[in-house]
Amino acid sequence: MGYTVHAQRFNSYRSDWKASVGINAVGSLGTRNPVERLDDYAFKHPLAVAIEHQWAEEFAVELDMSLNGFDKGDALDNGNVISKDLTYFSTNVNFKWYFSEYLFDLEWLDLYAMGGVGLFQISETNTSANLSGGVQFWLNENIALRLQSSAKFAANAKNHLYDNNHFQHVFQVVFRL
Repeated sequence: MGYTVHAQRFNSYRSDWKASVGINAVGSLGTRNPVERLDDYAFKHPLAVAIEHQWAEEFAVELDMSLNGFDKGDALDNGNVISKDLTYFSTNVNFKWYFSEYLFDLEWLDLYAMGGVGLFQISETNTSANLSGGVQFWLNENIALRLQSSAKFAANAKNHLYDNNHFQHVFQVVFRL
């Protein structure tokens, strides 16, 4: 008769690659409050994909792309009504810092902060500096669920009608490759 116990940390560090796919919601309300008027977030073509390489226990780099859109008649940026359908496209390079080990000893949880630069387009092309925070819930050692919120601070925001500061929220499934 025998008894065996196996313990495994789902989020333990490995120099590895992760791919993720999911949905996003984009807010372009002309405000710095990410929870103001939650019903005014775009959810048209809400695709979000990313590839991440974690090269150290706490650090990773991620490249993401997302699509979304706004319908004709939607009000953006404090009431500017758009006259035609607009597509939102974004791509970003961000550096991640995983810090959950400093707060919790939970095998199924990753907390992270992220910052980087991006390129996005609604009616014009603009660049952004990005600050994000997120959480990953590991279901097993190869699959996690991710929730992330990003504040995107646009270059020359005052010179762009729609392509200015905005928030983007993402829900994705993460696959360890």
